[in-house]
Amino acid sequence: MSKKTHFEKTEAETKSIGFDFQYYFFLWKLLTLNKGESVGLEIKDDVHTELKNDINIFYQVKHSIQKNAAGEIKNMTSSDVDLWKTLYNWSKVISDENDNRKDVKSQLEFIHKSHFVMWSNKNYSSKNQIFDNIDKLKNKIISIDDFIQNILRFEVKSRDNIIKNYIKQIVVLDKNVLNHYISKITFKLGEDEILQNCKDAIETKFIPKNKINDVFAKIDSKVREDNFIEIKTGNKIQISFEDFQKKCSKYFKNARTNLLETVPLTIDLPDKLQSQIFIKQLLEINDIDIDEIDLMAKFTRFKLNLENNIAHWYKEGEITIEEINNYRDEAKLKWFNKFRALSKKSDFNNESSLDIINYLREEKLKIDGQELSTELSNGEFYYLSDIPEIGWKKDWEKHKK
Repeated sequence: MSKKTHFEKTEAETKSIGFDFQYYFFLWKLLTLNKGESVGLEIKDDVHTELKNDINIFYQVKHSIQKNAAGEIKNMTSSDVDLWKTLYNWSKVISDENDNRKDVKSQLEFIHKSHFVMWSNKNYSSKNQIFDNIDKLKNKIISIDDFIQNILRFEVKSRDNIIKNYIKQIVVLDKNVLNHYISKITFKLGEDEILQNCKDAIETKFIPKNKINDVFAKIDSKVREDNFIEIKTGNKIQISFEDFQKKCSKYFKNARTNLLETVPLTIDLPDKLQSQIFIKQLLEINDIDIDEIDLMAKFTRFKLNLENNIAHWYKEGEITIEEINNYRDEAKLKWFNKFRALSKKSDFNNESSLDIINYLREEKLKIDGQELSTELSNGEFYYLSDIPEIGWKKDWEKHKK
């Protein structure tokens, strides 16, 4: 086996994925909130949700990239530090004197209104004797005394001093408290599809399948940005159902309508802007000068943005080829009527050509009954003159060669 370099041992990707996994778990919980509930990130736990009647669910979210010989994410074994650290952390929360839980009564009251969930992509192992021990106690197959003796025997056998210390701290809880605490623990393992969980939650909001990815991207961006601002200003990240509705309901609302949403341009501009036919046509009538590269780039972006959005809407099934053809025919007819009216005049010149293009730049085109922006409408005329199916001078058809 090849040895890892120091850079490979410390590379950011292996660390950041754990934070991202936790964040997307938080986002999923945010997407599944009900009225009157809230979710927090790294306040009371990795993630926690506050339900009605002061019920809290504490989530420890653990992610691993380590795989076994079969290429699968490794199992959570009895000697997994994450397992014992999680059980230890929850036990310290329960007995936190600084949170007014020094006595047994207050600890039991806290447990009564709490649930503890370990969520991880690590897989379940039937050989994990700690899981077995917990299940037997929860199902009253063994007593709390048996449970304690079993994990203490494991502690004696363990060679990991960190795990030994965690176990010793757990068993100092009052027996009754420990018994009730263990009964409230749930393990959700083998959970590695957190992104799909988020998208499934979005779909339950009556969002069409072809718009789920777009809604997810917008909500993800908005929540990340807000979280960054909250952390930067020293605030805790706790979002209620009502807060989330105010911030993100517009994304759900827009997706449920039949309105076409524009997507950003993600393709590069061509290297030689002036070699485009529509640019050559604009140069011929002195609409732009040969050194106005910025303006050429701007008009090119309009054209590409129009092409990109038409292709996207068609691919996603939001418009049909018939609707595209009807929309395009309407644009060509607007050009034809204006061009024909001016080209009939004996004094037709560059000024006449500029009148045509400037007239069309003020036109707002519609597709499937929806009015497009000025940028996209302009982009359509630039596109048509680039094919070319329209032009500005009487001899514009020479560009078809």
